[in-house]
Amino acid sequence: MNFIGNIEGHEVLKGKADMVVTDGFTGNILLKTMEGFGEFFQDLLKPEQSTRIANDLQGSALVHYAELINTVKNMDYTEYGGACLLGVNGNIIVAHGRSQAKAIKNAIYLAYQTASSNIIEAINQYLSP
Repeated sequence: MNFIGNIEGHEVLKGKADMVVTDGFTGNILLKTMEGFGEFFQDLLKPEQSTRIANDLQGSALVHYAELINTVKNMDYTEYGGACLLGVNGNIIVAHGRSQAKAIKNAIYLAYQTASSNIIEAINQYLSP
């Protein structure tokens, strides 16, 4: 881990930091805002609309549009299922309250990945003197 210090809100999505640590209230506001932003774009790019738009685009515009579709998919909470809750001695995945089958399946897979990679042990080892 390489602590880089404080970052501004507009830097969160720019990839300046791999991990952002906040208190629960602030983190929840940030997470909900990003989810809302993703859902806004998902609504704009529904499959029937994206096919129509893609038919009108050519060359680099089509490539950029495909990248946008992929970015929107990456912002979909159901693709991740949940997030690791750090600061406790165990593997805990927090899922969205409105999660349905796809999100729960992905949250279970995230829990499996977290347990398999021994993330808690790695963090404890790194932080211990």
